[in-house]
This record gives sequence, C-alpha cells and structure tokens, in this order.
Amino acid sequence: MSKVAIYARVSTVDKQDYQRQISDCLTAIGDKFSENSIEIFAEQISGYKENEARPQLSKLLSITDNDPTYFSRIYCTELSRLGREPRATRNLLDDLTDKKIPVFITSINRQTLDENGERDSIMNIILQVLMEFADSESKTMKKRSKSGLLQSVVNGNAGGSKNLPYGYAKDEDKKLIIEDEEAEIIKEIFKLYKQGNGFKAIANILNYKEVPTRTQKSYGNQLMKFRTEKTADKVTWNDAVIDKIIKNPLYYGQRRFKGNLYPAPAIISEQLYKECNEITATKTHRNYLTTYTYLLKDLLICGCCGRNYFAKFKPVEGGDKVYICSSRLIKGGNCGNIGINISLLESAIYTEFVSSGRLANYIQMNKVDLFAELKTKIESLESDLKIAQTAFGKKENEKKRLLDLYLDDKVDSAIFEKKQAEINQSELELTIKINLLSEEIFQNKKIFEKQNDKQATIQMLIDAKDNRVELKTLFNQFISRVIINKLDAKTVLASVFINYGGKEIGHPFKLFLNIRGLISRPMKYEYVSVNGMDYRPIYRKNILLNDPSKLLQEVEENKNVYVDGGDTYDFYIINIAPDDLISIENSYPIKTNTLNSTHIYKIPL
Repeated sequence: MSKVAIYARVSTVDKQDYQRQISDCLTAIGDKFSENSIEIFAEQISGYKENEARPQLSKLLSITDNDPTYFSRIYCTELSRLGREPRATRNLLDDLTDKKIPVFITSINRQTLDENGERDSIMNIILQVLMEFADSESKTMKKRSKSGLLQSVVNGNAGGSKNLPYGYAKDEDKKLIIEDEEAEIIKEIFKLYKQGNGFKAIANILNYKEVPTRTQKSYGNQLMKFRTEKTADKVTWNDAVIDKIIKNPLYYGQRRFKGNLYPAPAIISEQLYKECNEITATKTHRNYLTTYTYLLKDLLICGCCGRNYFAKFKPVEGGDKVYICSSRLIKGGNCGNIGINISLLESAIYTEFVSSGRLANYIQMNKVDLFAELKTKIESLESDLKIAQTAFGKKENEKKRLLDLYLDDKVDSAIFEKKQAEINQSELELTIKINLLSEEIFQNKKIFEKQNDKQATIQMLIDAKDNRVELKTLFNQFISRVIINKLDAKTVLASVFINYGGKEIGHPFKLFLNIRGLISRPMKYEYVSVNGMDYRPIYRKNILLNDPSKLLQEVEENKNVYVDGGDTYDFYIINIAPDDLISIENSYPIKTNTLNSTHIYKIPL
C-alpha cells in the first residue's frame, strides 16, 4: 500500500506548536490510510529559510528525489507552511508536480493535481495568489511587530521577558522602573570599575558577597541550557556579564533599540558611564601582578585625542621611562602627543602638593568625605584579599588531592609533575597578589588613621616620599585626572584636577614642564607653577581647545625664578633638587646588561 506524508512547520517566533497542523492533516486523511502508512515531517523554523536549511523538509524531498512513487500525496494545512518566499515555493511545487506528487492544502480542501494527475490550472492560479498573499502577510506582520516593539520602547514598557536588565523591574502597568536593591549593585559595579578593578575581579567580588544574578532571581532552580546543563541557582556572575553592564547605555538613561537611543530611568550619571567606557576603550593590561608602582596610573589623559596615558618603564640602560598616550597601541593611530618622563611629572606634582599649600586647604575643607571614600576603598581591597586567600586555600587542597592520587597509583609521574607545576605557578601568582593587596590595605589604613588635619596630610606626603605604594594611594585620594598637552618642542602642560568630597574643583593646578631640561647636563627637573591665568586652558571632553602659543606667551611674560620663603607661588620657575625628586629609578634601580647575566622583567602596567 502507498504512503502519504504530512509536512508541518511553525516559525521560530510563533508561540504555538505544530500539533494543530498535524491534527488537521490527519482529519483530512481520515481512514484512507493506516497509521503505519503516514509519515510526519514537522519542524520549528522560518519559512524564509532555504530548503536545504530546513532539516525535515530536506528529508522529505530527499525521499521524493530517490523515489517519486514513495508518497502518493503530501498534506499540509496552508501553502505558507511549505514556504514564505514566493519564488522558492513555486519552484518546490513545480518540482513535486513534475514528479506527479500532489500536494493537498487542507485549508482550501484542494490539491495541486487533477483527477488525471495533471497540473490543475485553476489551482495553479489560486496557489500563485496564496503565495503572494503569504509573503505580503508575513512582511506586514514583521513591520507591525517592529512598530509595536518600537512604540513599546518609546512608551517606557518593560517587555515580556523575565530577563530584564539588572537593576530594573516592571510595575503594574508593565513600565520599566528602577529596582532599588539591584540599582545599588549596578552603582557598585561602575564604582569598582572606575577604581581600576577588571571585569573578572568585579564578578569575583559579587560572587564572594553572594549577590544573586538575574538568572538566579528569575528562574530559581529551573534547569538551564548553557554549554553544560545547570540549574539557574548555579549561574554566577562572570566577566562577560560585567562587560555588558558597563557598556549598556540604559544605565545612564538611554535605552538602545535597533541602533537608536530612547529615554529610560537612569541609575548612574552619564559622566560616570562615559568615564568607565573611556577606561574600557583605552586600557592596556590590568592586574595586581605588576612589578612596578606608577603614581599616576589610570589618572593621565591625552589632551589631543582624549585617550588614557599608560606607563612604559624598563629598568635597563636606555630603557623607556615615560608615560605615553595609548593611541600608540593602535596601528597608525598615534595622535601626535608627546610622552612625558615619569620622574619629571611625578616629582612636579608631588612638589606642588607639598609646597604650594593649595592642596592642604582643599583637604581641610572636605576631610569627612575623603574619610568615607578611603573607607570604601579599604573595604573593596579587603574583599579582594579574602577572595585571593580563598583561591589559595583551594589550590592547597587541590595539591593534596593530587598527591593522594599519585600515592594511590591513580596518576602516573608525568601527569603528577605537570599538574603539580601548574598548581605551584598558580599559588605563586596568588601569593604575589595577596602580598600586594595586604601592603595596599596596610598603607590605606595608615592614611585613614593619620588623615585628621591639613598639616598631618602634608606630613603624610612628606613621609611617603620614598614609599611609592603609599604615595600612589595618596595621589589617588586627591587627583581626579591629569590632562597632558605638548605646547611646543620644550614645554608640556600638565593640568592637575583635584578631587575632594567626591567633587572635582573647576580650576586645575597648571604645571608647565620643561622637557628640554632632561637633555641638558646637568639634568634639570624644572616646571612653572601657575594657578590663575588670564588666558586659562579650556577643555571639552578632555581635549585642549586653546591656542598653545597664547598659553606660552602669558607664561613667558610672567614667569620668574622662585626663591625659598617667597610669599607667592604663581608663575614661578621651580627647580626640583636631586634630593627632592620622586625618582622611579631610585625605587627600581637601572640594571646594567652584561654578557654573563640575564634579567627577566615583568611587563609594567
């Protein structure tokens, strides 16, 4: 007895399944064929996909290609089930017609061949109309769907998914609103990232604090399909999720839809969002395993292109000892701004802090807010330390289990030695990280205990002169950013913006650095300190807008040599004595290369 086939299809976006289609086809078949004579081909896929991309249709057509008599008829509920694209559907029907295989459409109760097995001319006209209608209907539905989704976004609706962006919920009217508890987590994520923590480090902090993820809150212990199946309660924070959060404009009140932005409730400021994304765009390598401490790491900005500066230091003769613009990391992307000697820039800022008196006044005015900021920093570092210590403990347990397996002859010596070496390397890296974190916590706590008045703060700077870790902590407390601009062949402007009480003062310290002094003999570490200017530097998005020649002209017309004990500190040339330098070479002495010695240096961050 011959067989018949049923082909059923639903789109991937359809909410219904194909059981109704199968049931309608079985009703049309009735008792003409037994159950064993009916083969069903059903799938969930778009009707605009090519035949080869639709597994069940391909299987059906493969059978008819090999044996055109295998099926006496093919059933489907609507012509659109075979396909949405008119030309492809017409070719499919023509091919089946040439093979004398009729297609029965249950919705109109007609088939493509007449009683003599020939093409039904009336049906041919009907099918052409139906194909064009199916295509038009689908396109219209898509337009309506897109229009409806857009209107939903414009109206501030949340959408129907459980996977709302973290920090948001929907109210009784299905509007997108801020979820206060989650919003605090979002604020913490951005704050941690701005402080220099990487995506993975932030994820580890949230997991350590057992902050629930969106998946955990939405799906409980439901089985989820990832690369490996796991229940929703086991889905933790990871670096990819943090990355998406940092880059999502929704959090500063701009909801993205089809490439455009629409207003939405904001959790953070636009300024914080842009600062964090600027770090993402210009950062180089970030971790704790750095051999060198740079006082201005993550604080320097190029006044030509707006990118971050990064440090490049090699403690060998002729090695780099500069802060340079990260545009140089991009092939053909060098913006043209100059690199600045590390010791010159750090020493000039340190001298300005200790000698001018302006910084001390700002601290005295806002010491309470600085205390709160420092306390938050210490708590974050202590959280990182606990995570690192926990990870080290796990490695110790892993080493013990490996030894037990080796002693029980369950692993051979080669595998044992390889695994043991990997664990030892991990423990070494964790030990370095733990030591560095412990030192940074110690220095921050020391500052926290001493920071009680302006004289104590200046004394801390003086006491920390030869302690780069403590000095870096102090710099980070008071400096929000430093913008670097080359003005001419011998002068670089460093505008030092001071942060106090969580706010940035409007007028920066302006240091005009003499870079030519470094090539003179003896070397000169020299700068002109300027507070007020008639033609003051103006920045837009960290880009200097002024004419450099006019800035230099005002400095040249007003500068004079500073004499100790003078009652003013503006427009004076400051010569930094060798004993007063903050010299990176003193902390990391220059090593002489010899034929009989090899020095290994870690890449500086």
